[in-house]
Amino acid sequence: TVVKHKIAKGADVVTLCPMISWGQACDVIRAKKPFHESQVEEILPSPVPCSQGTFILRVKGASMEPKFHHGDLIFVDPKIPPESGKYVVVQLEDSDEAMFKQLIIEGGRQYLKAINPDWPERIVEVSNGTEICGVVVFKGERI
Repeated sequence: TVVKHKIAKGADVVTLCPMISWGQACDVIRAKKPFHESQVEEILPSPVPCSQGTFILRVKGASMEPKFHHGDLIFVDPKIPPESGKYVVVQLEDSDEAMFKQLIIEGGRQYLKAINPDWPERIVEVSNGTEICGVVVFKGERI
């Protein structure tokens, strides 16, 4: 089922979002242009209102369990301001690939938290070279 969003004068709008790799997650922000079709695994409609720059990633690993599972699809909107408690996709300064964590802001400092209580290094402080690529606006799963 495709969810259509109402805008002025009753027009229906559906935002189509590209599913990309974790290595590409911050590229769209740096390049300030959309992904080339050869970089896109699939295009899916967003079930919630989001910006045209929204992209989809497939969750990897278990750091965000039990809320997010390996294979879940997350819709990431780069236009939403990151706030404490939001789930974000970030790229660390020394990494070639983005990661997915919960953003915590306390005392003027930012931290990334893995919500899995059994995860070895659950909280890391955000360094100056960390880039927040977007905020998760929806989670879904393929059946």
